[in-house]
Amino acid sequence: MQRYVVALGAGCAAAFLFAVSAEASPIAMLLAYLAPLPIMIATIGWGLDVGAIAAGAAVAGLTLIIEPLTGLIYAGSLALPAWLLAAFAATPLARYLPARAPAEPYPSVGALVTLAAVIGMLGAAAVLTTVIVVYHGYAEGAVAVAGRLAAMADAFGDPADSAEAAALAGALVRVGPAAIAASTLLMLCVNLYAAARSVQLSHGLKRPWPDLPASLALPAPLAVLGVVAAAAAFALPAPASQYAGVAAGGLGAAFVFQGLAVAHALSRGLKFRTLMLVALYACCVLRAKYTLPVLALIGVLDAFVRLRVRAAALPSRPKAQE
Repeated sequence: MQRYVVALGAGCAAAFLFAVSAEASPIAMLLAYLAPLPIMIATIGWGLDVGAIAAGAAVAGLTLIIEPLTGLIYAGSLALPAWLLAAFAATPLARYLPARAPAEPYPSVGALVTLAAVIGMLGAAAVLTTVIVVYHGYAEGAVAVAGRLAAMADAFGDPADSAEAAALAGALVRVGPAAIAASTLLMLCVNLYAAARSVQLSHGLKRPWPDLPASLALPAPLAVLGVVAAAAAFALPAPASQYAGVAAGGLGAAFVFQGLAVAHALSRGLKFRTLMLVALYACCVLRAKYTLPVLALIGVLDAFVRLRVRAAALPSRPKAQE
């Protein structure tokens, strides 16, 4: 009975966090960003069935209280992805591979980030396909969506800036699919980290806590795929370029995570490490246009030459010579 109470409580909390996004305030948007968190906590801490019940309760509540379309959108965009990622993180690999003993008891950090990237890319591709189908073409959909965004900006801003708002709306439409893939990856990973930490603090986390800076490693073929997708996003015509941009956005965000892991690992032992990392994250927010591509390139480079492994081996060489 206690497990069902936890499931229903988590479902209600998740539905509330998503519902407050209609307020369109910064605090409401922050709370909506945490909508997957209760489902992930229930899944990791109490079991896959409890998490599934929590997700179903949240979907049912939004469907009955608001409207069926809202419940359907929440189910596909947040509830199911949150449960899938948390279930994958909390389930031993022996359940997926019963015929052989895996090298690691649980999925690696790289596998979790890869799954989050795939979920983000699938969601962004679904949004892009919906726009194309509803407006009978990508060009028509881009014009219509940009017009609606510009109208919303005019409603809250100065009418004299309408031309600037229209240009900004057009830019948002062009990069929107890639941004959706990247932001979904970020949202899922941040909530998964917070959920696992909260369960660990309550001594309910079954899997060992990984060394994130050392263990977040994405395979080299994934880096090749990301580079090819980025090139295709520039070379192909629309809407093929937009679908390629979705892949580039999702994989690029994954390799930004790997670049940050490299920075955390290589800065260990430095005197001003905390200050350096704070400055790095500040640049990620304030100068994202320049910082994030550099981090992604570092992550891609690490996928091929394993910068962290090479750096870890450097201190031992002088000792061996001595």
